[in-house]
Amino acid sequence: MTAGRLNYWGEPNDRPYKVEGPCITRTINAYAVGAAAGTAFAACQLAWYPDPVQTTSRFIRNAATSTTAAASSSGLSDSRAILRTIARPAFWMSAAGAAFAAAECTAEAARGKSDSWNATIGGMAAGLVAGAVSQKPGIMVSTSLGLGLFMFVLDMTSPSSVYEGHQDEVTHKMYGVLPKTHKESEELADLKEKYPKFQNL
Repeated sequence: MTAGRLNYWGEPNDRPYKVEGPCITRTINAYAVGAAAGTAFAACQLAWYPDPVQTTSRFIRNAATSTTAAASSSGLSDSRAILRTIARPAFWMSAAGAAFAAAECTAEAARGKSDSWNATIGGMAAGLVAGAVSQKPGIMVSTSLGLGLFMFVLDMTSPSSVYEGHQDEVTHKMYGVLPKTHKESEELADLKEKYPKFQNL
């Protein structure tokens, strides 16, 4: 769809983009993106709620002298609680992303095909990891099946979310490059001939 089109800098457009490469590279990339997404989510969560984030007293060995106790008594957030709040979603999102990439790539290598079934297998693996947060087998299975079905539909309908009949028009709006020298339309040229005082507009 985008073959032959160039962006503003003269480089070929690479969208819609299909991920390719060795399994280990794809898994590491997915892990890193998941960790970044989880960290961003946790940061927004911390900023959204105005109450201080504090560690509960059962984790404090010496409540009288610890800095955590001092932070709790002053109504400030302590670093241990902040790190724990960030680490949990970062871990689960990165684990789900890595599970998807590893399972999809493994299925692609085992089957020798690159189709929507690989995305389904990857989605099921990611759903299984995401559902493990609840520690309930029923939720893990339902999340796995639901995410697998979602990834199958998403991959089957191509990377684009635009109806195929309008794809060329949307692609031109997104990636079309204006000519370096502006060229007026025939209609505008006719109007300027008809109204000479607006010739220099």
